[in-house]
Amino acid sequence: MTITCRPSQYSASAIAHAVEDADAHLLNLNVTAGTAPDSPTTVQLRVNHSRGESVARSLQRYGYDTVEMGGTPGLVNSDLAERVNALLHYLEV
Repeated sequence: MTITCRPSQYSASAIAHAVEDADAHLLNLNVTAGTAPDSPTTVQLRVNHSRGESVARSLQRYGYDTVEMGGTPGLVNSDLAERVNALLHYLEV
């Protein structure tokens, strides 16, 4: 997951707290860009949660913007799961 924020807003402990509010654990945090005073700070996170959307929502509540979200290959995203469940419901009729 990649997030951005203003340089004055960056706090590793606040990011960790936001991740933990989503019942996840922060495994890795790297600042990849934005160390200059006028540029946004870009941070890459690795968390151990199967649904990154809930972590992204928690980070947004803390004022961080999620710009990219990746996952472990093989995990099912929520849109795909909803479509599969709708198909199974249709086939039961």
